[in-house]
Parts: sequence; structure tokens; C-alpha cells
Amino acid sequence: MEKLKIGKIVGTHGLKGELKIRSNSDFADKRFKKGNEIIIRYQNQDLVYKIITSRIHKGNYLVSFRDNQDINLVEKYIGSFVYGYKDDELLDADEYFYTDLIGMQVVSTEGTKIGPVTSIYDNTRHDILNIDHNGKNVAIPYVDAFIKDVDVEKKIIVVMLIKGLIDED
Repeated sequence: MEKLKIGKIVGTHGLKGELKIRSNSDFADKRFKKGNEIIIRYQNQDLVYKIITSRIHKGNYLVSFRDNQDINLVEKYIGSFVYGYKDDELLDADEYFYTDLIGMQVVSTEGTKIGPVTSIYDNTRHDILNIDHNGKNVAIPYVDAFIKDVDVEKKIIVVMLIKGLIDED
């Protein structure tokens, strides 16, 4: 089953082995729920842990794992990325995972081909689509003002362009 990056371990909290995870999952409340398993990529190994405690503190998730409730056992994971399995059951009928957008063709509302989506990142305000436009990176905010349609089956994203968004040399 495919894995998705769902967060990063940014610190510890207290002495009882709680890890502070900054989530980048749209389903964080489901992903970091007590009883679920998450995967920590540590030294090029995927380590699967079952969550036994979970709570939100200052915008981050604090989680601890069975048999690892000691800061000395978990502090080595600081800086590691956290993964979960791509689970379509988390989605409603008209939803999709952002990773499904990578590789999709982006076209303007006028029908001009812009290029494929190469990556997506969160700039803390909203997500940004990176698009390869004739060898140049174009960043388009993933907000309603720009994104007019996403057809996952046809692999096409229709965007509204404004002057200056794509630099034409």
C-alpha cells in the first residue's frame, strides 16, 4: 500500500515519551487518533508504531507509542518524517489526495497548456502547486480564485491566470 508523508517530528514534550508532530495531513484528526498506526522514517528504515495517546497542543499533535513512553527512547526521532497509508476510505465521494495532483496537466481557462504539476507545498497560508512550464517553475496558489476545476479522472486542472503569474520572456 502506498505511503503518504503526513507530518514531521519537531520535538518532544515532557518526559513520558510524547513526540510533537507538525501535521501536513488533511485528515490529521483521523491519522493521529489513539489506536492508529503511523510510520516513522528513521535512518532509512520505516518503523511502525501504534499510537496509545494523542492530543493537540499549540497546533501540533502530541503522541506516544506503546513501549516507548520515555523521552530517552524517542528523542532520536526528532527531525524524522511521519507517514501513513494512502487510504481512500478517508475521502468523501468528491475528494482526492493532493498526491493525486502530481503529474496532472494544468491548463488555463482559455485552454492554454501550462504544464504538469511537479509538487505541492504548504506556505502556511495555503497550498501552492509547482508547475513545470517549458522548463521553468511556475507557482500557482491552490485557492478558489485560481483553481477553477480539478478533474482527477482526466488528470486536468483548470486555472484562472492573471497577468504576471506566468512570466513570458
